[in-house]
This record gives sequence, C-alpha cells and structure tokens, in this order.
Amino acid sequence: MKKNPSLIGLLIICALAGLIFMIYNLFLNKDDGFVIDNPSNKTLVVKINDKDYTIAPQQHARIDLAKGKTKISYNFNNKNVDTVVDITRSNGMINPTGQEYYTFTRPYGIRKNKDSIFLSNNLAIDNKVYHGIIEKSSQLYIENFYYNLDQDYPKMFIKSSSSDKNTDLSKIFNKEDFKQFYFENYE
Repeated sequence: MKKNPSLIGLLIICALAGLIFMIYNLFLNKDDGFVIDNPSNKTLVVKINDKDYTIAPQQHARIDLAKGKTKISYNFNNKNVDTVVDITRSNGMINPTGQEYYTFTRPYGIRKNKDSIFLSNNLAIDNKVYHGIIEKSSQLYIENFYYNLDQDYPKMFIKSSSSDKNTDLSKIFNKEDFKQFYFENYE
C-alpha cells in the first residue's frame, strides 16, 4: 500500500486537535455557577425562586441561577430573611449565615512593580496582616470573584501574547481556607 501524505497530515491534525481539547478540559476549563455555603452546625433550608435547597452542616451546594432578580428566603438563628438580589454575573455565592468571606486577587503575567503593589494593599485578619488585594464581605450575595469556593486557582494560566491587558484572577475563600492558602503560597 502506498503512503498517502494527505491522509497522514489529516491524522496528525486530528491528533493535535484531540490533544488540545484534552489539555483544555483537564487544566483550563472552568465551570461557572452559584454556590450556597453553610459553615454552621445546623442544617439550612434556603428557598430560591420558590425552590427549596437543603444544605447539610459544614457543606456547600452548587445550584443553577439565571441573571436578573432572584428571590431568596430562609430562616437562620431565629431570623427570617425574605429578600431579592440582582444577579449580574455568571457565578456567585449565597451566604445565608452572614459569615465573613475573603476575595483574594492574584496577578498573573509580567508587570512593573508587582511586588510593591502587592505589599501596598493589606488587610488584618485575627490581628495578623495579610498583603495583597483582599476584600472582606459578609453580604447575603457575593459575586466579585472569578473562582468560587469549590474551585481552585489554575495550576497554569495561558495569557494571550497579543493582549497587553493585565490579568488578575480572584477567588473567594472562607476565613480558615484563606489563612491556609495564604500560608501555603505567601509565607
């Protein structure tokens, strides 16, 4: 049988496309969505748009929500809450217990004075200073982040060489997870 260069080229291109797809799914793909977190020791029932979600103690649950006005009602520590939040992003976190959460923004890529920018921003948590772009929130609905509680920062990040725009990716943490993350990566 005679070698067919066109067929060999097609097979090589198909193999490369499959490899690229596999790398994307393993390392780069990020599922957007919403998380209800329950860091308390009580089972929590949250009603969102007339649908009940039961979250066990010390657990979080991923749910699907559409952008726009969303009605949230629940009872926690003898406090009844019935409110409407406006969802504007494709991911967010619902915090019915009012716990403190920290959004940490990690810069990716090369930029001037990255270390001085990092050190100029700080926040004290439990009488210890943490450097970096850190925001604290205890609101019912939080959406100022890119990676949710159940997602990790990527092990690798590919930045387009044609873009001069700085890339900063943020992730939300509960207090203990943030302290552990900071200790492992910045101390």
